[in-house]
Amino acid sequence: MGRKKKGNIHYGHIIYRNLKRRISRTFLLSAFLFFMVFMIFSFTSILNSMREGLDSTVKRTGADILLVPKDYFSSVKDALFLGIPSTVYFDSSLEEKVAKEEGVEKVSSQMFLATIYNSPCCDEAVQIIAYHPESDFLIQPWIEKQLKREIPDGEIVAGSKLSYKKGDTAMFFGKKFPVAGKLKETGMGYDNTVFLNFNTAEELLKEPVVKNYLAIGNKKEVVSLITVKVDKKADIQKVVRALQDKYEKDNVSIETSGKLMEDTRHALKQYTTYFTFVEIILVAFTFESLLSFFIITMSERKKEYGIIKSLGGSTFKILSITIGEAAAIGIIGSLAGSFLSILILTLFRNFILLHLKLPYLRQSFSDLMLLTVFCTGLSVLTGVFAAILSSAAIQRKETYTLIRENE
Repeated sequence: MGRKKKGNIHYGHIIYRNLKRRISRTFLLSAFLFFMVFMIFSFTSILNSMREGLDSTVKRTGADILLVPKDYFSSVKDALFLGIPSTVYFDSSLEEKVAKEEGVEKVSSQMFLATIYNSPCCDEAVQIIAYHPESDFLIQPWIEKQLKREIPDGEIVAGSKLSYKKGDTAMFFGKKFPVAGKLKETGMGYDNTVFLNFNTAEELLKEPVVKNYLAIGNKKEVVSLITVKVDKKADIQKVVRALQDKYEKDNVSIETSGKLMEDTRHALKQYTTYFTFVEIILVAFTFESLLSFFIITMSERKKEYGIIKSLGGSTFKILSITIGEAAAIGIIGSLAGSFLSILILTLFRNFILLHLKLPYLRQSFSDLMLLTVFCTGLSVLTGVFAAILSSAAIQRKETYTLIRENE
């Protein structure tokens, strides 16, 4: 640290020498702040990723109303939000019926197929989603924006997390597919998904391994998800209720896209409440520990402070040394905690995604810097406040008393 000269006392040098001379104390105090910052940084990063993933899923789901088989509602949600492979299907004739209902502007359908894990017929376990480019208002605009065209028959498009790149060949259910392109990261289950059109899917359904393994049999007209866009003049809830009254008897779940993520949003609120409570406890525990250490340190250094006062140093200047030490310790602990948190979140990203069931774990450089600044500020303020409170007893004592008290 540079020297800050005031009178005959170099305060910056004194702070540096004090921290270096009491290296074990400096390390211990930094360790408290390091642990606090590490936990707060990690919790906040994970919560932000969950929130961004949820918002991205709701935004990209885009439909006003979703129709899925009643027993597979959670499977569809996991496929969209987490990219967990699942095979879901029901009779496609419902699509035409819904399109004729009052208040419905657009209708399209998708089909979900899960490839076979650890099988020679499939390169890897992924979610396959088939859709109709001509009627789809969710996937097609997004794919067309990136590829500048529709997916050709017999070809696929790969999500960002899959190992394929444009020009590769992928094999699913014993059938080979040229990869027409690779999509950018979305922060939802689409990143682990392979997309193809319904013409290609119908050819795939003819494969014996699909009929046998996925239990589709000879069914040709099947879908997994029907998406509905409601007319702007219509009331979405009224349309939902009308569809529920008419079609729920067919074992179909009819919900808004927000309902699809309701459980996940509720879980996110619970996580936020839990993490906030833990963070408050961490800050309180760290503050109490620092306060205790500074009180003990101030008592041990009474003679040192008395000598500084006898050389012309004021009580305020003595306090500035203590605050400077606390601030330096806070910066050391917070930067180390932030760095380790970023390192662990990067190195163990896939492990965290798998066990916490997150769609992605990513923050921009600016977000990381803002979080680092926040944690550093919190760490420094915690240390400085503890130092100020612990120095109250020193401020009231005379110079002679401070020099002689511990003898």
